[in-house]
Amino acid sequence: MKASRGFTIMEMLIVTIIIGIVTGIMLSGYKTYGAKLNVRRSANEVALAIREAQANALAVKGYDHDNNSGTPLLFTSWGVYFRKSVSTTQFNIFVDSDGDKSYDSGEILNLAKGLETSEPDSSSIDRLDIVYQRPNPDTTLKADGGTCSGTVVSGTCPDVEIILQGTDGTQRTVVVWSTGQISVK
Repeated sequence: MKASRGFTIMEMLIVTIIIGIVTGIMLSGYKTYGAKLNVRRSANEVALAIREAQANALAVKGYDHDNNSGTPLLFTSWGVYFRKSVSTTQFNIFVDSDGDKSYDSGEILNLAKGLETSEPDSSSIDRLDIVYQRPNPDTTLKADGGTCSGTVVSGTCPDVEIILQGTDGTQRTVVVWSTGQISVK
C-alpha cells in the first residue's frame, strides 16, 4: 500500500480551529492590555516631567526671562502644575521666576488620549504646585482648594498622590514626597 502525502481535511480543520481559538484569546485581551499600557506610560510621563523640573532646579539651569538676550536668571525654581478645574488631561512644567512657589505660565503637556487625573474621594485637590527651589534643594508641594495625603500645614503638603485613570478604570498613582522622592505605583 502506498503512503499518502499531504494533509487530510480533518487535520486542516483541527489546525484551523486551534488557530482561531488562540487568535480569539489574544484579541480579547488586547484592548485591556492596551488601556493598561496607556495608563502606565502616562504615569511614567508625569513622573518624568516632575523629575525634569527637579533636575532643572538642581542643575541650576538658566532661564532667559522675557526673551531678554542678556544673562539668564540662575537659581530659579522649576515646577509642575496641575489644575483640575482647567483641565484633567493637561499639566504644565514652569519656571518660578518670581519666587512665589506657584505657577504663573509655562509649557503645557498633554496626557495620553483617554486619560485624566482622578481622585479617590470628594476632598480632592483642585490646584497642585510641585516646586523645586534653588540654591537650596528644597521641594514645595502646595495644594489649593482641598487637602492632600498627610497633614496639611499652611497649605503645604508633606506628600501628594496624582492618580491617573484610564477609560476602563485602570489607575496608576504618582507619589511625590516633600523630600523630592518620586515613585509610580
